[in-house]
Amino acid sequence: FAGYGFNKSHAAAYALLAYQTAWLKAHYPHEFFAASMCFDMHQTDKLSIFIDDMRRSKIACLPPCVNHSEAEYSVEAQADGTLAVRYALAGLKNVGEKAMEQLVAERTENGPFTSIEDFAGRIDPTLINKRSFENLASAGAFDLLYPNRAALVEGADVVLATAQSAREERASGQGGLFGEATGGAQPMRLPSAPEWS
Repeated sequence: FAGYGFNKSHAAAYALLAYQTAWLKAHYPHEFFAASMCFDMHQTDKLSIFIDDMRRSKIACLPPCVNHSEAEYSVEAQADGTLAVRYALAGLKNVGEKAMEQLVAERTENGPFTSIEDFAGRIDPTLINKRSFENLASAGAFDLLYPNRAALVEGADVVLATAQSAREERASGQGGLFGEATGGAQPMRLPSAPEWS
């Protein structure tokens, strides 16, 4: 069966592909891992194999971040001049690839998010639901904006309610009493929760 099922032309194509990917992995390891992880983005078993392989190769995998991550895996230059692979926002479980693409587009167009209030005021709450927000917070995507992940997960309803009211305010198109823009980043009262270990 081996002579019929895996013929020479098939073996030659596999050998060529194996040679090309081995060359890429040897000479451009960061780009190789980022591209491979993009291809298998929704298969967590394969992603963990790539992460383990990166650790063995001493290649840094930076955590997801709403201010630095792209929707897909990307290569990022670090302060010391080395390269690292940045974890994709869409690579997190149950967040939605289209929603993360729009989040990145908002950040690209209007600058980085400055606080969790700023994030809530700028996102479209129809794209990010409670589960996706909790998954982003649990993964540490908001650590630069608000480091207490437990408080963010418990206060997901507060953040999303703020986002919804900001969206309704934008849709109404009304200004303030004296012509100033309404809204802005209103301070939020998130529940006090002990930080996770």
